[in-house]
Amino acid sequence: MSKIPWALLLACAGQLSGQDLPRLQARADSLAREWRRANAVADAIDSLERVRALAGRDTIRVGALMIIANPSPLPLREAAVRAWPLIDSVYGSEARQLEHRPYIIVAVDPDTTVARPPHHGGIEIPWDEGVGPLTLVLLSNVPVAPLDPALQAWLGGSVRPPIQADLQRARAYVELVTAPSQAARRCLTGDIGGCRDALDLIETGDRLLRWYPSAAERRAAAFRSFGEYHERGTQPTGLRDCLAGSDSACTRLLRSLPPGALPRPLSYDARAPLVSVALQLGGREGYHRLVASAGLPMADRIAAAAGVAVDSLVSRWRAEILAARPAPVALPPLGIWIALGWTALFAGCGVRSSRWRVS
Repeated sequence: MSKIPWALLLACAGQLSGQDLPRLQARADSLAREWRRANAVADAIDSLERVRALAGRDTIRVGALMIIANPSPLPLREAAVRAWPLIDSVYGSEARQLEHRPYIIVAVDPDTTVARPPHHGGIEIPWDEGVGPLTLVLLSNVPVAPLDPALQAWLGGSVRPPIQADLQRARAYVELVTAPSQAARRCLTGDIGGCRDALDLIETGDRLLRWYPSAAERRAAAFRSFGEYHERGTQPTGLRDCLAGSDSACTRLLRSLPPGALPRPLSYDARAPLVSVALQLGGREGYHRLVASAGLPMADRIAAAAGVAVDSLVSRWRAEILAARPAPVALPPLGIWIALGWTALFAGCGVRSSRWRVS
């Protein structure tokens, strides 16, 4: 913080007399001392607040998992017993860091008219919550160290224990089928290179041209990125031309996006199952290898976590996604006749309407 006043002093030094510089330097030193003193007071206050917040709390340990919570009827131990095996299976040896990174749980009155406790930095949970929802809270908020920026950006979220994995894979299947991207279509038809491309596990080439090589795909990608402007009627320059069919306008719009903002063929719902497969194959040290390989290409990091070649990993991921294809809704025979009846009724109403009569 002291660098800013010194920069200002140096910038103005040419306009000051020699007598002014010692006075200003003394003033800057005095401000720096006050700043350090204020920081020390703030740190002391924070420390006291944390001690006060944790006073009278219960501590629950299951495996390496530790929960610090205020006394309440919450079934925290039962939820921890359910959550710990899943947490341990995902993070392996890295789960031991939870011994020093506890959950802070604040049980609150479910009556919303009751005043909440002051700022505490924990997770507020109504004290009448059941074991199932409480277990989901623990699995969704595992306090492991944050991922490195590259892995976080590629994945689009955090590595979490698989919660409702079947539904997530089903959503990934829908993405694979509906994504307006040639890479996704190639993956769907069995091209593993297309899968690696759609999952952004290829470092070379132009993402825009790899993912959206046709004009129709680029137009769809532009609408996904700028559709909100279109709906509000405040279109950025070029969007109207793009939507009208100008491929050059669509391309300019997509290239104007900041790095990492180009819409992905496959989202977190597809990438998270890939990481889950890698960690299943990689054993207890899989997660450690994943987070310890920062700086390597993402395909190499995922393969290192799994302990197998990236194509083998992606092939297994694709098989699991295809196996999660949502079951089609079967319409009973009676339903077909009901649908035909409604169709006939509406058709009859349309014919009888004066709008369709010929005079």
